[in-house]
Amino acid sequence: MATRVPRRGVAAAVLVLGDLVLLEATVLLGILVRLHAAHWFAIDVRPGNFAGVAVAVVFLPLAYALAGLYPGYGQTGVERLRKRVTVTALCFGAMILFDRLALDGLWSRGILLMAGAVAVVAIPLWDAVAQHLLIRWGGWGEGVVVFGPEDRRRALADTLTRHRELGWIPVAWAERPSSGEPPVPGVGLALVALSGPGIVPPSSADDLPYRRVVIVPDIGPEMGDVQSLWISVRDLGAELGLEMRRNLLDPVNQAVKRALDVVFAAGALVLAAPVIAVCAAVVAVVSPGPFFYVQIRTGLHGRPFRMWKLRTMVPDAARRLDRVIAQSDEVRAEWERSMKLRNDPRVVPVVGGFMRRFSIDELPQLWNVLCGEMSLVGPRPLPNYHLVRLEPCAQRMRRRVRPGITGLWQVSGRSTTSLSEQQRLDTYYVRNWSLWLDIHILCRTLLVVVTGRGAW
Repeated sequence: MATRVPRRGVAAAVLVLGDLVLLEATVLLGILVRLHAAHWFAIDVRPGNFAGVAVAVVFLPLAYALAGLYPGYGQTGVERLRKRVTVTALCFGAMILFDRLALDGLWSRGILLMAGAVAVVAIPLWDAVAQHLLIRWGGWGEGVVVFGPEDRRRALADTLTRHRELGWIPVAWAERPSSGEPPVPGVGLALVALSGPGIVPPSSADDLPYRRVVIVPDIGPEMGDVQSLWISVRDLGAELGLEMRRNLLDPVNQAVKRALDVVFAAGALVLAAPVIAVCAAVVAVVSPGPFFYVQIRTGLHGRPFRMWKLRTMVPDAARRLDRVIAQSDEVRAEWERSMKLRNDPRVVPVVGGFMRRFSIDELPQLWNVLCGEMSLVGPRPLPNYHLVRLEPCAQRMRRRVRPGITGLWQVSGRSTTSLSEQQRLDTYYVRNWSLWLDIHILCRTLLVVVTGRGAW
């Protein structure tokens, strides 16, 4: 298989240079704020102190490199986010501590605090933007060789092609490793896809002439999809163990998630109140009936609750849907595939499509979050006609968490995702949940909502 692979080192160079520029920019911002504050507070401003801080942040890329972020192929966006935030915060914290204990305050802690606070947000955003641009321009990824039976290696290659953010580009494949076979030039990574015992035994990886080898086990249909994040390898003597951290069962994590929900939902509801009021008034003018739409949805542990939305559909929406489905096989197929219609006849004219495109109709659900019925992030609470179409396993998984205003499949295609893809993404969220995953989804939600991408 002939596939173009980016030139080695380009992505790492872009990330390093971008990090250096951005870190120095955060220090410059801190210096400007500090100098501005000197007009109101008695602060001893010494330009020599600033130079020390500017030089110190140059060493942060070394910490990023040690964390495996240059370029960091094979890591999900959630893993990159966690590492970027953690390493940045720890490094700035260490510099503040060093300034206090070793330099007796020679550096400016105010500059460090300001630069650190900005960098913790700006560095992960830059990382995501740089990765997106490198993927778009063909500068992201390294070649990999895939070994395994044809069905398994094709499935694995398709997965890697879909998830380009991982940066693993299949350039060659084979049934099984051949003894003494030279490596593919320029490739240092091999993936061995197992398919039952003895097909491509893990021991065969010992003979592969590659610096890194990743074993991809065949879980089997009896186990279905399994957790893939927050897994640690355990050496059990002659056995290999995989420890899966079930974050949703940790009461501390649950308390933190709930606290963040309340704080952010309260602030967001205050800011969104004028927008809700204006849109409600427009709905009342252009369409008869109430401007709020309340429907019973299924929540945590299967408990029903009243979910609030701004009404975006006409009063006789159900009748219009039945009529358009009965008139067109193409429309029926579209509805069966995703439970959505691109040209939905039920939508209120003038304002309905606009509110749905930018998710303004979901803003009243901030009240549901404050009441503890929903979360900011989680599987979307579905209407019963949509919920019953899901497999029993997917329905059980959804009942383990509070439904969310936004979720993983909302930022992975919104209305364009098929029913099976919706199930897969929701179960992935529940199995792999962490606060980092929530932050990752919230950041992607802002981008998706602003662009209106994938919604109708």
